[in-house]
Amino acid sequence: MPTQNPNPTPSYDGPAAGRRIARHLMHAAYIAAPVLAALAALLVAANAGATIARLLARLGADPVGQILGGAATVGVLALLLAISLLGAHTPTRALSLIYLVAWLPLTVALSAAEAALASGLAALPALAQVGQTLATLLAGLALLPCCTLAVASRRADSQDLRGELGHYLSGAQKLVLLTATAGASVAFGLARGMPVEVAAFIAIVLETSFLLALARAHEHRLHAGALAAFGGVLALVSVETISTLANLRTLATLATIGEMAYQLTPAAGLAYIVASQLVGQPASTRARPGQPQADQVADQVDADQPQADQPAYSLNGHGGPK
Repeated sequence: MPTQNPNPTPSYDGPAAGRRIARHLMHAAYIAAPVLAALAALLVAANAGATIARLLARLGADPVGQILGGAATVGVLALLLAISLLGAHTPTRALSLIYLVAWLPLTVALSAAEAALASGLAALPALAQVGQTLATLLAGLALLPCCTLAVASRRADSQDLRGELGHYLSGAQKLVLLTATAGASVAFGLARGMPVEVAAFIAIVLETSFLLALARAHEHRLHAGALAAFGGVLALVSVETISTLANLRTLATLATIGEMAYQLTPAAGLAYIVASQLVGQPASTRARPGQPQADQVADQVDADQPQADQPAYSLNGHGGPK
């Protein structure tokens, strides 16, 4: 009777073992990839923060200012990235995406400026100057995403990312254009020998009148006309300022019209305020808080009274007297 070997030699399937080893390696790679990516991102962020801190130290900032400068660039960038990827509130995500697109070039420009200054490259003076200018404005620029994201978090969630992006991009476009036109108005006055305070006063009056007309353009034709008038003045002033600063050929007629409109801006703003009060809703037709208007009361009275063409019915089901 044949005896069975108590210690049989196991038989291995070579291809199956290779597949098992490959699966284990792929599983280990899937686990290690996020960890390695996080470490690489941390190292890159630390390098960018240290570079910006060296730039601020070169500009004379104290150690606390250097640390805060790195946090205001790399730290804000990491915060915006986290909100964009992990946030559940659509308006906040949309606004963080817009800031992320703007904050990444800001961080790159600051790092490139430090590299240009440290290496002594004479071919990139403009880049170094841009970096130094942004570094001086960094403390104020960091307040923009912090404050506006807090305000956006109170907005109702529409679950429409594209719609929210369009809403905030249109607001950003208006803000950039208004800031640019305000600067152009000040430069327009300074180029013609006006004192700084006078040029700033006229620019404030012009921008405020334009914003007031923009907010009330749907209420009356006066506001729509004022919007077109103040917008035209802003356009003339901006075109003339850009032409002067860029040493381009200008049209004498447009320059003369722009100067006349620029000088008449305070008087035009005051006239617009007076006219907007005169064309307002009459006091007799205004409804007090908590009281219905006259047309609503008339509609209610008409609804309560029976109409003449409708027959009256008695309680016994027969028609009333004719």
